[in-house]
Amino acid sequence: MNAQSQPWRLWLLYLRRLIGSQTIRPITQSNWYQPRVIISGSTAPALHARPASASGLIAEAVLDSIDDYLQRQNSHALLIMHQDQLVHAKYWNFKPHYTFNSMSMVKTVQALSIGIAIDLGLIGSVHDSVAQYLPEWRNDERAKITIEHLLTMQSGLKSDLSRQGITVFPAIVPLYLGTNIKKHALALPAVAEPGCYFEYNNYNTQILGLILEQVSGLSSAAFFSKYIWQPLECHDASLWLDQENGTARTFGALFARPEDWLRVASLFLTKGNYKGRQIVSEAWLKEMIIPRNTEARGVKDGKGDYGYQIWLKAHDYGLIRGIPWFEATHAKAPHVDEEMFYFEGMRGQYLFVSPRHNLLMLRMGERPKRDWDGSWAINQLLQHLDEVPELA
Repeated sequence: MNAQSQPWRLWLLYLRRLIGSQTIRPITQSNWYQPRVIISGSTAPALHARPASASGLIAEAVLDSIDDYLQRQNSHALLIMHQDQLVHAKYWNFKPHYTFNSMSMVKTVQALSIGIAIDLGLIGSVHDSVAQYLPEWRNDERAKITIEHLLTMQSGLKSDLSRQGITVFPAIVPLYLGTNIKKHALALPAVAEPGCYFEYNNYNTQILGLILEQVSGLSSAAFFSKYIWQPLECHDASLWLDQENGTARTFGALFARPEDWLRVASLFLTKGNYKGRQIVSEAWLKEMIIPRNTEARGVKDGKGDYGYQIWLKAHDYGLIRGIPWFEATHAKAPHVDEEMFYFEGMRGQYLFVSPRHNLLMLRMGERPKRDWDGSWAINQLLQHLDEVPELA
């Protein structure tokens, strides 16, 4: 008898996981997440930082100020790439070759992968019905949901924070604890018309992963490896599975080196090209950063802060539907660069992309303190670069 068929066993498993997650460092203590599958990468040499002071573009005093702030906020890595050069790499109780739990930063990788699948002709378009690829959805209200609805968190699926069935568990629990997450993802019901409201829901991304595996015939790890990790010369990474040889949790928990996240994000600065090879189309990258949750598009109370699995504005306006208050990481001010966008993961994982300044900045670490300001560090850097436009 397995835990899935006996709720009390699932409850005990949940308690063990919950207690365990509170006794580890969930971002940096990655070995706790088992089993995992390797995303085969490259043996390319690691990036080496060229001191920002060597070019005179970024003042050391500015970097020192950012370092001090982030160190106080339980950060473990800060990497800055400017004008195609790694100009700053700071680690606290962490090594450059270590991997960390990126949490929901992987959602943006999933969106890149959907774009690649469209480029390859494996998916027709974002307007295709999900049921076209997942037949389990063909005979109910979910047949109205398109791939775009999943990408934009507007599917109308039951919230992953809502109670699961007659149990006391929210629907997110099977994603973290279950041994058959595909079953739970395919069974999640629709509770509203798609396209009416934005609600952050991890199942949307998990279902995108199922579609990707269906159309490619590859596991998520194999797809990421073949079309992103190896072409970008990233090092080996891994995904967390629901069981041995099982399904990857593609809604969160990709374990990679900090520097390799810069390689992935650099696609937005190079129009999808890496060393002469087109990884993903420029057209798709442009589509990803168009605000999708706007009232003009019919989304109730739309903030215009989300594209295709990527954030477009600072969280300086309060709680976000679908993200519990105790996991929210807020900002105290808008971003100085209004055209900037970013990958984000729980506990303050940020990867900012500023095409205007040809700039990438990664903050990785454990949960920040209560006085955390998610926009402070990047705004300090942007304001400094704005003051030297002839150099930046």
